[in-house]
Amino acid sequence: MEDPEALRAAIVAWARNDVRVEAVVQTGSRARGTGVDAFSDLDVEIIGRGWRELFADVSWSGAFGRVLVSVSTTPEEFAEERATRLVVYGGGRKVDFTLAGPERLEGFRREGLDDLYERGHLVLLDKTGVTEGLPAATGAAPVPRRPGREEFDHAVAEFWFEATQVPIYLARGDLWVVKFRDTTMKEFLLDMLQWYAAVEGAADVWHIGHRMDQWLPEHIWKALQETYGRFDAADGWRALRATNRVFAEVAEVVAERCGFASCAGLAEDVGRLVDAIERRAREGSF
Repeated sequence: MEDPEALRAAIVAWARNDVRVEAVVQTGSRARGTGVDAFSDLDVEIIGRGWRELFADVSWSGAFGRVLVSVSTTPEEFAEERATRLVVYGGGRKVDFTLAGPERLEGFRREGLDDLYERGHLVLLDKTGVTEGLPAATGAAPVPRRPGREEFDHAVAEFWFEATQVPIYLARGDLWVVKFRDTTMKEFLLDMLQWYAAVEGAADVWHIGHRMDQWLPEHIWKALQETYGRFDAADGWRALRATNRVFAEVAEVVAERCGFASCAGLAEDVGRLVDAIERRAREGSF
């Protein structure tokens, strides 16, 4: 795997000589100096008025090593004045490049740092003074957010809707669709777990479930380990019920803490439906 320090030095050396670049800022775990291991990637922001030209030019990201695979996110997909290029180099090291204009940093000077920069950032290069006046990072994590009533209700409805469909596909033996719909269930389960952590006073909730064992109580973390099943119907039934149990438990806590109506009755109704469909499948009357 590529040496991260050598890779970072190569990026800075290239940026110093490219007129499209005004500054290079490092974020992420390596900038914070916490949570770093041998596999940690590099998060690098390339700041300059030529950022759109850099986005259109795929050659520069190959100057630091053999590119194994590269994926780009356009400004339109971001709905912001920036873009990303995620590059995995031949040895396996990933670099997350963010491309943006100076206005990104100007916004931080006016309105304060965003969550990413607040956690920690390092200015690796500044050719035009564009980073001057940036607020110092405090290292503080963003406060976990509680849901509004509408988004809570949406997550509950979507989760339990999928929970009524998975048993049908289990009964049919249509296992790929089971996994497809289970993925949707897990997305709404993640939302509910993050809200659960927020109402229970968690200090930090990481993106897409990173370090979940650190911000969930042990009994929930252990229960989650039962929520994924093998690619067979028998284990699919078990995993479905485990997923439903976890969601029902954490949703009830979130509802109570946020002053929302209980959704325990819906969970029980879906549970009975799951049991009925499984009985019919076992009896061959489906």
